[in-house]
Amino acid sequence: MTPRRPSRIVFSVGAIFSAFIILVIAFVISSLFVLNVSSKAANELKLAADKRAVTNLIDREVHDVAQRLSEVAWWDETVAATGEELDMSFFEDALLGWFPNEYGIDRSALVATDFSLRLHADGKKFVTSVRAESFLSQTRDLVAKAQMSYFELRSGEGGEFWFDGNPVNGETPLFVSDLRKIDGIYGIAVAQAVVPDGELTLPDGSPQVLVAFRKFTPERIAEYSTEIELNGLAISSNAPANMEKAIAYSSSRVGPAIYVSWISSLPSDGIWKNSMPALGAMLATISLVMLGITIAYARLVYRTRQAEARNRFLAEHDSLTGLSNRALFDRRLQAEIGEDRMGKCAVLCIDLDRFKPVNDTYGHQAGDEVLRIVAQRIETAIGDRGLVARLGGDEFIALLCGVVEKDQIMLLCDNIIEQICQEISFEDHELYVGASVGVAWWPDDGKTADMVIRSADQALYRAKELGRGRAIRADEVKPSVKLGLVKQS
Repeated sequence: MTPRRPSRIVFSVGAIFSAFIILVIAFVISSLFVLNVSSKAANELKLAADKRAVTNLIDREVHDVAQRLSEVAWWDETVAATGEELDMSFFEDALLGWFPNEYGIDRSALVATDFSLRLHADGKKFVTSVRAESFLSQTRDLVAKAQMSYFELRSGEGGEFWFDGNPVNGETPLFVSDLRKIDGIYGIAVAQAVVPDGELTLPDGSPQVLVAFRKFTPERIAEYSTEIELNGLAISSNAPANMEKAIAYSSSRVGPAIYVSWISSLPSDGIWKNSMPALGAMLATISLVMLGITIAYARLVYRTRQAEARNRFLAEHDSLTGLSNRALFDRRLQAEIGEDRMGKCAVLCIDLDRFKPVNDTYGHQAGDEVLRIVAQRIETAIGDRGLVARLGGDEFIALLCGVVEKDQIMLLCDNIIEQICQEISFEDHELYVGASVGVAWWPDDGKTADMVIRSADQALYRAKELGRGRAIRADEVKPSVKLGLVKQS
């Protein structure tokens, strides 16, 4: 009996089954390939975003320390105070007052032209012990570089020298900086030559140098970690096991590099965990599987892009009020001045009155709510006529361009003060604060951005001296009064 040959139906069924098996295998292989590629791409995006966030954070902190240091080092009054006999009253205000209380500078030093130590401030007191000499020895290289930077960038004529430009935001900065470990504590060290910003000049020779050091304290590191949404932020001279989640900074001193590391979960863990069960369920519906993977990947990229956008926003805005920060304000002011040399700009320095009693009496939550509401009121009053920024604490600053008629601006200032003085409800309490405003115009009250800001600041402090709750123009402050104004806490 001749054996029967398999029918075409069997062959067809086998072919279909084989095709199905091949299709399933191809689907599984392609899906695994897509998962692997998307996981790697997502990991790379996340790691790159994390590194950008940390880099931006460190750069911002260095810029902030340099900016704060420059406010004292780049000043005629500082040059005058560093003569043969130091003006100790001035340096007590600057190194023991403004630096630790307002600028977040923990240690500072004034170094003479011959590298000898003239002053060393540790917190809120001057220290002349071995600790002071230790600080100098660990920053001597920065002092030398700061002096070298001065010689390279200074301008002079007839044996008199000065510095043109902005020491921090200019094309070629005057300051030098480094991440380093000083007396067992990591931090940011910045040094800048003491140079005049106005009429004074320096003789030929090496300049005196101001050095500032901001420590990476546990409290600050915790704030940084919260701000950029990365856990376990740490700074060490020991290289971490996983360099993908770390950035190495080469210190200018001889010694090991400084590593900034963090802890973060990679997107690939979630991708594999969430997609594998779905992959098994979607063997019969290949199109839905691929659609699900595409959607999951798109969402992942969207979340990563969202995190990048948030980090960019935080780098230029105040986290409490959402207003612009000082760095963004400075760039905008420089841009406005550079774009229209024939126009005018007005700068408003705004400081709250009676804020400290409210904050002390009702707590920081009430104080934060007051700052948020005041920020909204100022921004509403300014509208689309300019930019409002928060400098820190209860200090705000606004830039107005176009509508710069002095009478109109002063009416606007009165309106801002009136709006700020309105009742603020918090829980079951009615809170009240006031405001003082100083106004300066570019180029009438200052030829540079820093000079016009300083003029507005002087007008603000004059307003406070005259009884607060008022707006004062910079041209209403007499020169003799300007010289007598001292920065307040």
